[in-house]
Amino acid sequence: MGLEGELRVHVWLRDGRITRVQLQSTRPDVAATLLQGRSPQELTTAVPRLFAICGASQGVACRLALAGAAGQPPDAAMLSSCSAEVTAEIVRESSRRALLDAPRHLGERPSDAAVQAARIAMQWPRSSPDAPSTLALAIFGMPADEWMALDTPAALAGWVSAGHTATARELQRLADDDCCGQPVALLPPTPPGHVPDWLPEPGNDPGFAHRPLWCGRPAETGALTRLQADPLVAALLRAAAGRVRVRHLARLRELAQLLGGAQPLRAGVLDAAAGAGIAWVEGPRGLLVHQIRLTAGRAQAYRIVAPTEWNFHPEGAVPMALQGAPVADAADARHRAERLINSLDPCVTCQVEAVDA
Repeated sequence: MGLEGELRVHVWLRDGRITRVQLQSTRPDVAATLLQGRSPQELTTAVPRLFAICGASQGVACRLALAGAAGQPPDAAMLSSCSAEVTAEIVRESSRRALLDAPRHLGERPSDAAVQAARIAMQWPRSSPDAPSTLALAIFGMPADEWMALDTPAALAGWVSAGHTATARELQRLADDDCCGQPVALLPPTPPGHVPDWLPEPGNDPGFAHRPLWCGRPAETGALTRLQADPLVAALLRAAAGRVRVRHLARLRELAQLLGGAQPLRAGVLDAAAGAGIAWVEGPRGLLVHQIRLTAGRAQAYRIVAPTEWNFHPEGAVPMALQGAPVADAADARHRAERLINSLDPCVTCQVEAVDA
């Protein structure tokens, strides 16, 4: 186990149903233990290096929070540059999941074309001019705009049943494989003007970074939050018993939009007291918030509220979805939990243990 820590999910079942779910995290509070007391220059150097996953998003959030705390809010050019940096990270992450992870989840070997496309994605945005079309064909089997035009459940079903790409086959596998528990709330879409309503002052409530709450309750963040108004995503959300499949779909819809040239605002700075900075970033796994208070040129307080802490809250999406789910045995319970966890895409490793009580 490295600096990032890990997640541990324990599932108990009895009489063919999951009766209890316990989620524990060993993720350290990096902001409190390693970042407080550092200078702005030290912070901008350290933060991207501390996070092996989503390092670009973390670095952007740090820079923007520091700019806000210094009383120098970023201009439009800086916000555009930061958003482009985060967008590139989303393209790389989502392409990897679609091209390499999806076939492995199916027990397949990624095709040579998928591997080559993944290499192209890893170079984004410094890929060749035809990179968007290459990636779209490898992931969707058609141009991105044509795939986005499949905006009804019936149209999607036709694409899924054809099964020409691993992403389509993965969605087909998940069609009847969803959890039936109660869903948690979705965080409101960005730009998140609501953030100051639920974010404690820096230095207060030190446990909030590990167990964040919105309106006093756990919530979910990610591509599903950002695309909850997309006609196809919204239709499947209304119809589905759970969210495993629609989370995968939302990532694909977002990726298709980005390959098609969409350039949404991915980052910003919120109003805060003098000497304090609050930055938000909509990264690969959801809403990331950095909050800092500077005193005498040093970080007197630093808080990071990361997507994994929202999505893997001990009383959040995982236990709420699994509680009461019908399962055949402990192995089935473990596989169901693993599929749910994969749909939420934690930024750390996750261990699942299922026990038949």
